[in-house]
Amino acid sequence: MTIAMHSQRSEVSISMRFFQRLPLSRKILLGIVGCMTCPEFKIITDQKGEVIISKKEKSGGVFSVARSIVIGALLLAASTGRTAQAQTQDSLGASRDNTLYEDATGALGNGVGAHLFAGRTTLLGQIRRGLLAFDIAGNIMGATIDSVKLTLHMSRTNLIAGPQTVELHRVLAEWGQGTSDAPFQEGAGAPSTPGDATCIHTVFNTTFWTNAGGDFSATISASLSVGDTAFYTWGSTAQMVADVQDWLENPMNNFGWLPLGNESTNTTTKRFDTRDNSSASLRPVLVVNYTGPLGIEVDFRLPTEFALHRNYPNPFNPSTTIQFSITESGIVRLAVHNLLGQQVAALIDKRLAAGTHDVVWNASNATSGVYFYRLEFNGATRVRRMILLR
Repeated sequence: MTIAMHSQRSEVSISMRFFQRLPLSRKILLGIVGCMTCPEFKIITDQKGEVIISKKEKSGGVFSVARSIVIGALLLAASTGRTAQAQTQDSLGASRDNTLYEDATGALGNGVGAHLFAGRTTLLGQIRRGLLAFDIAGNIMGATIDSVKLTLHMSRTNLIAGPQTVELHRVLAEWGQGTSDAPFQEGAGAPSTPGDATCIHTVFNTTFWTNAGGDFSATISASLSVGDTAFYTWGSTAQMVADVQDWLENPMNNFGWLPLGNESTNTTTKRFDTRDNSSASLRPVLVVNYTGPLGIEVDFRLPTEFALHRNYPNPFNPSTTIQFSITESGIVRLAVHNLLGQQVAALIDKRLAAGTHDVVWNASNATSGVYFYRLEFNGATRVRRMILLR
């Protein structure tokens, strides 16, 4: 965990060695005096697990003293080089899921259906592959992942299918979840809608998988024999832990897992319940056990480059946070455009101070689909893509 002081989300560098040379009493006093003389700062924690001393518009004296004591304690912990450990367990619901229905044109999807499928169908022998993702970095802050278990409810299978192995493979490309909703038992899918992941599209109907059927790692993250209707739990495995650790440290790599059934013969499909199932108790659950470190480092710096960061979360519904960094004061323009290049929202058009800034876009009035957010500063432009899924 890192301590950083942000004024207008700007940062100023200070060496930890300075604190280590001070007597203990002065280390604590420095923290107390620092906040009492700057009562406009507050302590918050960001998505990366950083403790941030952030500017606050109003502040009462009592609370300033309380914050000062906390900061002094943190500086003391830093100066003694001791690290506290906190073991925690979180149960996460899926942030998105889908099914890839074998179809040469990508005409089938099931974005908001109550079920996903893995295996090969009975009559036509068509392949079904699931997609399943969890928002790791949005729920867990800087930590070491100790164990990971995924529980799915298998709600339907052919009577002659028997036990079939279902593997988890890490997905290697971003994918979407549109509004398609398959009828009846959902095994045949529904017409794809904008934003859907399909057999050939990562996002229908604008971007494509490199390989039909989805891009995923050949490495098996976990495997399990799935028989009759019941709850099934994959993990914990070393590869699942490695996947989740990477998704925590690099959220832009988090495309989730692909549940892969037995595709070597017909009549192997297993149906699992999704995040959109009407029964909350049947929805996917990822149980993550982790250890949160309290190693402390002070590093107060201004951004060194003009950057537009990946929005978070992505995909999102209905709001998402866009973060960007500028190295000096200047006019900043941030806008959102649709696939036709039309501007749908102007988020910023004003002078901002150097630093890292966060902007929230509430897309309640926008339709599902792919959007681009464009940042202009000092003659330079940065563009990124995001997906709104309803």
